[in-house]
Amino acid sequence: MPRRHVIALVLIAGCVTLGASLAARESAGTPAARVLFDRGESSARDGNLVQAIAAFRKAIDSDRDFVDAHQRLIEVTQRQELQNPGSSFVAPLTQQYERWARQDPKRAVYQWALGLLAAKPEDGDAFFSKALALDPSFARAHFQLAGNADKRGDWDAQRQHLKAAVEGNPDEPRYLLRYAAAQKSDPARFRELALQVVDKFPNTPSAAEALYDLAEVSAGQERRGYFATLRASYPVSTFNNSASAMNTLYAELPPADALALAREMTAALPKATFWPPRVAALEALTRAQRLLAEKRFADAADLLEKTPRPSGSHGTTWTLLKAEAARGAGRAEQAYSGLVESTAAAPDTRIDAALAAFGADLGKSTRDIDGDVWRRRDAQATPAAPFTFTSLRDAKPVQLADYRGRVVLVAFWYPT
Repeated sequence: MPRRHVIALVLIAGCVTLGASLAARESAGTPAARVLFDRGESSARDGNLVQAIAAFRKAIDSDRDFVDAHQRLIEVTQRQELQNPGSSFVAPLTQQYERWARQDPKRAVYQWALGLLAAKPEDGDAFFSKALALDPSFARAHFQLAGNADKRGDWDAQRQHLKAAVEGNPDEPRYLLRYAAAQKSDPARFRELALQVVDKFPNTPSAAEALYDLAEVSAGQERRGYFATLRASYPVSTFNNSASAMNTLYAELPPADALALAREMTAALPKATFWPPRVAALEALTRAQRLLAEKRFADAADLLEKTPRPSGSHGTTWTLLKAEAARGAGRAEQAYSGLVESTAAAPDTRIDAALAAFGADLGKSTRDIDGDVWRRRDAQATPAAPFTFTSLRDAKPVQLADYRGRVVLVAFWYPT
């Protein structure tokens, strides 16, 4: 091949590469834009919405395809309007995006942003589809379409769009995380993808959320292992999912281990007001257990009487210790009554077993115990608040009073 032909091919290839690089793509933010974005987030956390909006606008000016800056500009503007009834902040912003879209009709990010600003999901979907027509790999549009598909219960479309989002931007952990979550009907696939999030994006909020999600669908040592990883590698002061996981772990640990965790969390989260009372409650439970072991039943009963009932499983332990202390102090009826009150409010297998044993000591049959529990429930029952809703079946009004005398399950659902 003559040399001039080789040169021509190289130039043609160079032109193709250059043309591809000019196409607008979803951006995670240039370093300069990220600094402005972080400034906006700080202002938003402080409640200075005007300053936050200004910072997000500057971040967009620095990087027009910075999707998070666009999204936060829209979200904070909507928040500003909610806090100022009667004022209009969203409409002018919508007009601004319409102008930008006219000025730069090939930039997908503006169509996507108009989809975020749309009042109805179907209108938003139309804009997201326009963004994808301009740039089929614009991952955030796929991500938003997946969210709307989820709301209408179209799980296949949700998974397809999430898969496309991951393929369009494999460096964004949030896309892979949501794609993993959408696979929970296939536990093996969910675990595979969730672990990919942890492995590929360690020390990120998405990795912490993936570990929390993995713990939620696991049991035994596997579940404890995920919690242990969160506790050791994802500080609760930085990762919200780690803080949530420690709340769950606290309820599952035996009192001595839970006390150690509560003390650790009290130091790590000084503004969290619920951890110090947990420390106090578990310290009291520990002392009560020692008193019971020493057969100092009256002292244990007095201590527990002064201790507010802890939440969760430790509340069950508190109830059982109170019953044991009362029976040891010669107050068997009081011990039994406390167990009846507890199971009438919230059935628990540990309480039920103790109630059967304490009731047997008093000569009560299973039927007697059930009668005592239901009498307590009936005495404490209060009428449910009346309400009327529109039936999803036939759009007719339905009111709770229509079901008087029947057992009904009332479930409240709302899209997020």
